[in-house]
Formats: sequence, structure tokens, C-alpha cells
Amino acid sequence: MESSDENQKLSDLETKNTTDISHTRLRYFVLFLACFLCFGSYFIYDIPSALQTQIQDELDISIFQFSLLYSVYSFPNIILPFFGGYLIDFLGVRVGIMIFCSLVAIGQAVFAFGVSIKSFPIALLGRCIFGCGAESLGVTQSTIVSKWFSEKDLAMALSMNISISRSASVLNYTLEPYLLSLSGNTILGLWVGFLICVGSLFCGLGILVFDKKRDRMLGIKDRKNIPDDEKIKCSDIKKFGFCYWMICANIVFVYISIVCFNNFASNYYQVRFDYTTQQAGLVISIVYAVSAVLCPIMGRIVDKIGKRVIFLIVAASCVTLVFVLFLLTPDSHKSLHPVFYTLILGIGDSINSSVIWACIPYLVESRTIGTAFGVSSAVQNLGLSVGPMAVGFINEYTTKDHGYYWVTFFLVMMAFLGVLTTTTIYIYDMRHGGILNAVDPQSIIEKKIRPKDIKIRPEINYSESLLSKESVVEK
Repeated sequence: MESSDENQKLSDLETKNTTDISHTRLRYFVLFLACFLCFGSYFIYDIPSALQTQIQDELDISIFQFSLLYSVYSFPNIILPFFGGYLIDFLGVRVGIMIFCSLVAIGQAVFAFGVSIKSFPIALLGRCIFGCGAESLGVTQSTIVSKWFSEKDLAMALSMNISISRSASVLNYTLEPYLLSLSGNTILGLWVGFLICVGSLFCGLGILVFDKKRDRMLGIKDRKNIPDDEKIKCSDIKKFGFCYWMICANIVFVYISIVCFNNFASNYYQVRFDYTTQQAGLVISIVYAVSAVLCPIMGRIVDKIGKRVIFLIVAASCVTLVFVLFLLTPDSHKSLHPVFYTLILGIGDSINSSVIWACIPYLVESRTIGTAFGVSSAVQNLGLSVGPMAVGFINEYTTKDHGYYWVTFFLVMMAFLGVLTTTTIYIYDMRHGGILNAVDPQSIIEKKIRPKDIKIRPEINYSESLLSKESVVEK
């Protein structure tokens, strides 16, 4: 009788494994679709940067007005992280994918139309619509990947998401200037960006089909619930400690310096170093190409050896060094110096993106993780809404080095504040057990406080959960 029961259990287990298609090779096809789900949004995020000079001419706008094309993207995302989780909770991840993908495509279409008719307000509206969809789309991407991959494969899957997303940025900076040189038409590249967003929408449709099939085979009705520890609760903010807030400050300073520079780098290289639009795009793409390769590698290295805060200090120092070098380098004709500087910037960006977000789960309780990432994402977008406007204002009202001397000085200060915050984090962390620098931070946490409700999940890389542009930065 016992043998019969055991056989029945084995049979049930085998049935479950054969029924759950996320245990089959089909999950890798779903991963392929998920990787390209955000491809369109990453591609179009920096289209204004790749075509900065031409877009300014088309719309007849100043650099300050141009900076608003990035600020309006971030404005809604100061608030959306607090509601995006609830929206996905209410709608379900599959419906969320379609809505957010559609917003991204519609936003790019409106932006392209606005530039076509030379209407700056319509172009701004398009970028705002795009921003409303892109950030939440990143959340749904991570949610669907986490659903299809077990813990042992999840880090690999999320690393692939990062690499493909950064590859989209590389493609933008190489393809858009090429299309411009081929056709002499700025508008063509904008509509190509729209078509790429439509391609991402079709990837979303594919995910919808396979995910619905999986749930149906497992007898699961439409699941619309986010775990409690991923829901954002404003009341949890008061529980966050000093180290968490210093991490948030570091996110603001380092991302302002990197992302704001990338936003106007095309014009910067053309004006200061006499590059063509195509050459400038190729140089800028180095940052994203390096990140696409190094981010997964850095994630593995940090998991193996720890030293998270030390890596953050190195990253902020690399970024500071780059802008000091730009500040000291005189204008020249097609100098190779910017290539090497941009390579160092890419290394700093890769290290920072791989480490900074992975620190947060070790600084808060498990049930407040969602709130912690929501707050840090909101703070980041606050910085990325104000930063571009500050850069545009400084450039417009100064003249030294074509208005870029004091802009570069501003970026040096931002990056240096990043060094100061990471150094402060290091000192504070070492005085409180060295949690962030440990190979296994959870063991130190358990020895120190042992609360029953803290279950840190270091195996999950949350960096793409609430951000589109590493993004931002990524973006």
C-alpha cells in the first residue's frame, strides 16, 4: 500500500514537471521575448541625445529646452514608483505588459510627429507619455522573468535583460546617426525608433500567449497579486536607516553625472572635438557597450568576493576622474582622448549599475524591499528631472568652452559627492559589522539582530525591477 502511495506521488510530481512549461526549454524563448520587451524603450530613450544638434535645429530650441525632453520623462516617474506596483497588482502582469508597451510606442509616435511638424510642446508630450510607460514596463519585465526562472537561474536571466537593454542603447547611438547620414532626414530615425517599439510590443504579445498557456496548464487563474514584500508602503519609509539614505544620495549624484553627460554628449563631442554626428554616436555608444559586457560579469564577481562598497568607491572615482580629464582637456580636432575617457566612464557605469541596487536588500527588512526600491527609484528620477535642467541652464548662461566648462565642473562636483557618499557608507558599514562588504551579508545580519521576519534575498538582482535606463542609466 505504501509503495502504491509513493508511486502515486512520483507520478503526480512527474505530471507537474511535464505540465509546468517553465521547466522546459521553452522558458529560454520566453526569456528571449522578455529581453526584447524593453529593447524599444531603451533604444528610444537616448534618440534625442543621438540626434541632439538636428533635433535642436528642427524644433528651434535652446539646450535648456532640449534638456526638458529628458526631464519630462523623469517627472511622472517621481510618483509612479509608488503606484506602479499597485497598478500591476490590480491589472495583472500580462495586461500591464500590453498597456506599458503601448504607452512606450504611442509616446514615441507622438514625439516623432511633434518633431515632424516642428512642435516642441507635442514633442514634450510624447516624451512624457513614453516615460509613463517605460519605468513600469521594467517592473513587468522583471516580474515575468522571475515567474519563469527559478532562483538558481534568475541571476543569469536578469543579467541577460541588462545586457540586451544596454545593447539597445548601443544600437541607437550607431544606427540613428547612420540613418541621418544616409537620408539627410532626422525624421526617418524617429519613426524607425517607433517601429522598434512596435517590435517590442509584439514580443509582449508572445509573452502573453505563453504565460497564459502556462497558467492554464497549471490550473492557475489570472494571478494579480504581488508579494507583500514587493508592495510599496509609504509608512515603511521611517524605518530606513542612515546607510540606505546615503545609498539613495549616491544614486542621485552618480546617475546625474553619468546620465546628464550622456544626454548632451553628442553635441559636446561635436562642438569641443569636431566630431561628426556619426562619430560622436559611436564614441557615446562605448559607455553602453562596456556596460552590456561588464554588468553580468561584475554581478558574478561581487557575488563571489563581496566588497560592494569598495566597488562603489572605485566606480564613483572613475566617473570623477573622467570629468576632471574632460575639464582639463583643451578643444581639439578629432582627438582620441574622448574615446579613452568614455571607456573609463563605461567601466565606472558598469560597476556602479551592477552593485548599487544590489546593496538595498541588505539594508532593509524583507517586507519593506518594495518600498525601498520605490523610494530609491523616485529619488533617482527626481535627480534626473532636475539634473538635465541644471545642465541646460548652466550651458545657456555661460560661454567658456562653448558653455560646457562650467557644465563639466558641475558634473565633477556631482561625481565627487558620489565619492564622498560611498566613503561615508564604507566607514559606517565597517563600524556596524561590514554587512555590505561581506561575501554573505545575510549571515552577518542574522548574527547581529536575528529578527524572524528578515529574509534577505541576495540572489535576486533588483536593479532592473524599477528602472528602465541604467538605467538610466542604465539611463
